[in-house]
Amino acid sequence: MKLETKHLMLYPLTETLIEQILNNNVTEFSTDEWLTEDNRVLLTWMKEELYRFLPPKIGFTSWIFIEKKTNQVIGDGGYKGNPDADGKVEIGYEIIESKRRKGYATEAIDALLDWAVTQPEVKSIIAKCHKENVPSQNLLQKLQFMLVDEEDEMDIYQVFIDEHPLFKAAKYVVTALTLVCFIVPLTKKFIKKRKS
Repeated sequence: MKLETKHLMLYPLTETLIEQILNNNVTEFSTDEWLTEDNRVLLTWMKEELYRFLPPKIGFTSWIFIEKKTNQVIGDGGYKGNPDADGKVEIGYEIIESKRRKGYATEAIDALLDWAVTQPEVKSIIAKCHKENVPSQNLLQKLQFMLVDEEDEMDIYQVFIDEHPLFKAAKYVVTALTLVCFIVPLTKKFIKKRKS
């Protein structure tokens, strides 16, 4: 499974991919700048703890963001586990410093939102960002998240799937198809009656 945007390829961090990254067995893309000691610790935890004891559905964990032009991992982000009983899931992301302010976070998170719309168990998505992180606040607002709460130094934003533009468009298409499927047979029936 992968997602593609104008400038990025996104791959979910499966147990197999994590193992390849940790063992330096990845040849399709470069992880040099992205694979910091902190990311190595996180990947090890995901492999040894998360996937072993609470395996989330593929896609509901982190994804890596690969810049097409350089074929290097420039960030990661995704969901922090399966949706809860109310269909709520939390999203997070990070872009390496040298690739920030290029629109990559917007592209990646927009693609992950579009993916979430296709998951029937997802009803809403929350994101937390530091009160002083204006670029992240702007990104979330641009992607139609609304500020709903605060917690310590963090602002909490939320978007409901039925308010996301892709979902709205899909509803219009389904409504139009339903009308066509209903109206066309009725019209044919009416025309047949008028001819007889």
